Amino acid sequence: MSPGARRVSLRSPQISAPILANPPAQAGSGFSVLVAVAVLLPFWIPRPLMTGELSFAFAMPFVLAFWALTQPAWPGSFRRALHGRYGRGLWLEALCVCVVMMMAFMSMLVSPVPLRAFRVILPMTYAICALILFSRMPSHLQRRMVFALLFSGVLVFGIAIGLSQTGWGRSIVMRDYRFLAFFEKPNQLGVAVMAVWPLSIALLLNARTAMSRLLCTIMLLVLATAIFMSGTKTALALGFVSAALTWLYHGSRSGSLDKTLFKLSVILCGIAFAVPATLWVLSWASPDFFRRVNSILTYGLWEFPSMQTRDMVWKESIQIGLDHPLLGEGAGTRVYRYAHSHNMFLDYFRGMGVFGLAAAVALVLSAVSRGANFLLATLPKGQVDRESDTIVAGMYLGAIFYLIGNQLSDSFSPTTAFLFWIMYLGAYFTAPPLNSVARPPLNLVKRPVGQPSTSGWAPRARRPGSNLQDAAQPV
Repeated sequence: MSPGARRVSLRSPQISAPILANPPAQAGSGFSVLVAVAVLLPFWIPRPLMTGELSFAFAMPFVLAFWALTQPAWPGSFRRALHGRYGRGLWLEALCVCVVMMMAFMSMLVSPVPLRAFRVILPMTYAICALILFSRMPSHLQRRMVFALLFSGVLVFGIAIGLSQTGWGRSIVMRDYRFLAFFEKPNQLGVAVMAVWPLSIALLLNARTAMSRLLCTIMLLVLATAIFMSGTKTALALGFVSAALTWLYHGSRSGSLDKTLFKLSVILCGIAFAVPATLWVLSWASPDFFRRVNSILTYGLWEFPSMQTRDMVWKESIQIGLDHPLLGEGAGTRVYRYAHSHNMFLDYFRGMGVFGLAAAVALVLSAVSRGANFLLATLPKGQVDRESDTIVAGMYLGAIFYLIGNQLSDSFSPTTAFLFWIMYLGAYFTAPPLNSVARPPLNLVKRPVGQPSTSGWAPRARRPGSNLQDAAQPV
């Protein structure tokens, strides 16, 4: 095996030779993206598919996992994903998922409504489905799955925004002044957009042609319009911060010091200008939403009625968790008249006790640390792999800010949880960590030096290995 092939193999231990040796034809790639978009549409329209408290969209992760199990895959791909060939694998996330599921089932013994535990169980089973899906997928299908999730969301929001401008359609996609598209609540729309928002920013920053810039701008405007019309203050604030971080990360990879300092100065000035510009657009697009934001800026966050309600729910959740520290009151049960605690940690503590809380904290910290490690490890690479690294960074940031949003709104519900797992696991399988991200295993004698390589995600990226001899060999 040539040195170049050996380098590709070590940088991408979960990609096998036959996959890279036979890249799909470009003619079929567009059709496969359309198929993926159609398959992922139910995740963005859960309300029309509702029957009782469940939606047919909740079954789609299991359908995708079953399809993946019927496809050929390299032996041991699932095990390698858990253990990690280089650095930390997904074993901690898998452990947290298993603990939460076990505690949810145990809490059914004391729950007044045992079946509501599936509000917690389903999001965790989605992790297993997504892990099966990505571990058995070739790299090009992983990319199409992630991008198709974004494209399908933009398509649904575009249709919903158009319906909101008609008399009969407004009653379907609006509730009072708030835009909820085809979700049950506007807050669910907000956290769903947070999962894909940084990725849309990254695609715009990396667009190389006029047509791609136009398409990426349209996608970004559709998502921004959905946030503005939803009246979700959490999504507005987190969307601004995540977009700024994505832009700063991309600008800091400019190569030379003077270019980096110049771009960072321009970006910081742009961010400072974007604050009043966003408020002006908000005052024009959604006056009711602007009045609420202005009230928060004038009188403070905790003076706003919705935050006072959350404070009441949070105090009650803490008290219930302290009264039932081992098994909780029952996973997924209601607090007051609300379906959840508007905080993932408190919802798990109230419903499943200290063990459920510990598992939730460990899961969030693991996701945040993995994303932060990727960002810090790839900063010294300069312009090497900058385009593809920015896309992966957008996926990690989308997953992280989705979790942050769930500390204020949706509490990791089955309606939106699969979006998180797609972004998070998609980023993980794209950039296996090397020595800059995690310490090497004890049994590894030789190890390449450098940062994670994500070259496959770059627009028009050259596929490594045009024949079997040059392709990356399986590990």
